[in-house]
Amino acid sequence: MRLRKEKAEKMYPMPVEKLRPVVRCSSIRYNIKQRLGRGFTPEECRGAGLDYNYARTIGIAVDMRRRNMNKETFDENVERLKLYTSRLTIYKDKEEAKRSGVVQHTGKIMPVKRAVPVVQTVKIDEIAQRFPSK
Repeated sequence: MRLRKEKAEKMYPMPVEKLRPVVRCSSIRYNIKQRLGRGFTPEECRGAGLDYNYARTIGIAVDMRRRNMNKETFDENVERLKLYTSRLTIYKDKEEAKRSGVVQHTGKIMPVKRAVPVVQTVKIDEIAQRFPSK
């Protein structure tokens, strides 16, 4: 716990965790589920108008081994990067950040929003009228 606090103080005002891409789980069983991946690809960084080396300095995780398998997730992750950079404020030094009253972000940055399925209810009377009993 002490080391985490020291790391957070050393990194101030940067967030403790890095921005990570949204990826799909592997295997047929779990590929419906989305989770946070290890890092963005250099192509995704270029698509958002960032150099991947610069992206690492502003708190974005970059994974050189990951490949883009389809256009939809590529576009989603590029939009995620653009949204992050639009919200990002860069200070010259720690003193300037302290003067502006910045609070360090300690949780996950832009977590995955899980879609909640919508269930429609139907009255039993309507179903009974469609299917007459024997």
